[in-house]
Amino acid sequence: MWDMFFKDDWDISEVTDGNYSAFVYVIQFPDDGSFYFGFKQIFRRIKDAKKIKGSTVLNESDWKTYSSSSKTVQQRIDNGEHHTKHILWCFASNTEATLVETALIALYGTRYDCLNKAIMAKTKLRKDKGLQLDVIRRIMECF
Repeated sequence: MWDMFFKDDWDISEVTDGNYSAFVYVIQFPDDGSFYFGFKQIFRRIKDAKKIKGSTVLNESDWKTYSSSSKTVQQRIDNGEHHTKHILWCFASNTEATLVETALIALYGTRYDCLNKAIMAKTKLRKDKGLQLDVIRRIMECF
């Protein structure tokens, strides 16, 4: 079950309100302090919330039951290891979410407690007057 990391800023109902296409998440294993950053698309075939119109049929992805693309993380979850799943931030475009996920992995990926093993992203840089940077800084304050 997903929970919002910044509860004062987000409610889980906002994830599917049509303003966002993707989110960046963290899965944490409190017993040893390890964590994993990821990105998840909210709707099938929607990569940018600007494409959502009043008549758009929104088919949700499997985000509610999704765990991780990481085999290591998935194995630990399947083994019953205690973990938490938090949505860090929602984004209007997959491009923004991919960039923030990539930045977090680049910053924390070499730490012993970070379970991310690679950065596998190719994305354009979306100019946004520093919004993505502000989000990254806010998340960094917590890790």
